[in-house]
Amino acid sequence: MERTHQKRSAETRAKLIEAGVEIFSARGFEGATTRAIALRAGVALASLPYHFKTKEALWKAVVDDIFGRFTETMASARSGIGDLEEREQTRRMLAAYVSFSAESPELLRIVMQEGTAGNERSEWLVEKHLRPNFEYVKSETRRAVRNGYGRSGRLEHIYYMMVGAAGLPYVVGPEFQLLTKLDPFDPEMIEAHVDSVLDLFYPSISVDSD
Repeated sequence: MERTHQKRSAETRAKLIEAGVEIFSARGFEGATTRAIALRAGVALASLPYHFKTKEALWKAVVDDIFGRFTETMASARSGIGDLEEREQTRRMLAAYVSFSAESPELLRIVMQEGTAGNERSEWLVEKHLRPNFEYVKSETRRAVRNGYGRSGRLEHIYYMMVGAAGLPYVVGPEFQLLTKLDPFDPEMIEAHVDSVLDLFYPSISVDSD
């Protein structure tokens, strides 16, 4: 009986997080309501405090979940690149990032929503989840420059340009499709986008010399 209760509780929590990803990414923290999330999850609103005492606790669980999946994706990509030459290593990691952005555009939508807040939530988001990625991109950019295939420049600017270039087509996917008459989520389009971003930020020597 206890195991059944724990299983149901875990399933309800997972439903709330899944619904929270959708609602928070679309409406932002202030615009989202626990009622809308519970309704989307098919969960009684009265039971929500049992799983998450506050809306902010639910928001943090949502952010932890989506960044957890992102971290697993990048770790998996990193584990299989050791024998590749360095620029191809960079391409594989970039491809993993772009693919995740296409599969889960909610991550960058939430980051953009909170990026304008400048409050304790955004401080938590920066320190727990964004700063490690910021440091990784800086180190990757330095490595690429040292090895002759990276763009030099202010690392903080390169970071934000790269995040925008890699993820924006998926954040505004419906607009992209209306404007271009192309589906940004088509696998061939994703591959082409990976190559475009790679050549923009990590050009090969032959690209540089043209």
